[in-house]
Formats: sequence, C-alpha cells, structure tokens
Amino acid sequence: MSSNPKYVFVYGTLLPGLAPPIIADVVNTLRIASDATIPGRLYDLGDYPGCIHDPNCNSLIHGKLLELPDPTVLDRLDWYECYAAHDATGSLFLRTICHATTTEGQSVQAWLYVYNRDLSKAKRIENGLWKMRFY
Repeated sequence: MSSNPKYVFVYGTLLPGLAPPIIADVVNTLRIASDATIPGRLYDLGDYPGCIHDPNCNSLIHGKLLELPDPTVLDRLDWYECYAAHDATGSLFLRTICHATTTEGQSVQAWLYVYNRDLSKAKRIENGLWKMRFY
C-alpha cells in the first residue's frame, strides 16, 4: 500500500460545493476524479459528519474522490480537519488510508479523515450520504 495516495475521499464539508469559505479556496482547486464509496458508518455531528471506516462493514459511505495535485494540499486539509500527525489523541479527525470504490467498480487508494471522538450518542446516517443542513 502506497504511503502517499494521490486522492482524498471526501464525504462531508470537503465536498465541492459544500466547503465553507475557510477551506473552499483549496477544495475548489481539486479535480473530482469520481463518485465513490467506502465501507463504514457515517454519523451526523450537526454542522458536519464523521465517519468510521470499517472494511468489514456491509454499509457504505458515499462521497467523492478528489485528486491531489501535490502532497502540500494535505497541509491545508489537515489544518481544516484539526488533524496533527504528532498528536493523534488531540486530533479531532485522523488521516488514514482507505480503498474507495469508484462508480466504475475500480478500487482506488485514497486519504480519508475519520472521526476521532466518541460517537456513541451521535445519530447514524443510515444511507451513508450526508446532506448539509441549511438553517
């Protein structure tokens, strides 16, 4: 498994068109490679979702594969997702590697941000597709 995938799988506020102004400038420069899914569970955390990646799970999380033009883009995404490689315990999300399946059935290695807090009281999104709430 490569330690430097050229894609990131996004399923929430990093989706093109849903990114808030603070990160939209980065997201809007990334090319959408494909719609994709990963096995796991998706949770509604209010203003954003969180996921648990589980390769043995029967449920799917729906999102998109974004192509990373270079690894430095990850620095901005890490900042937005409150991920610090040197502080796994303190990070809100952890960046890990997953295998996403494209709509064409191809398995693609990608970065993934997984939620790093207790989800026992969070509402699960059964269909695996997060929709931003508009207030």
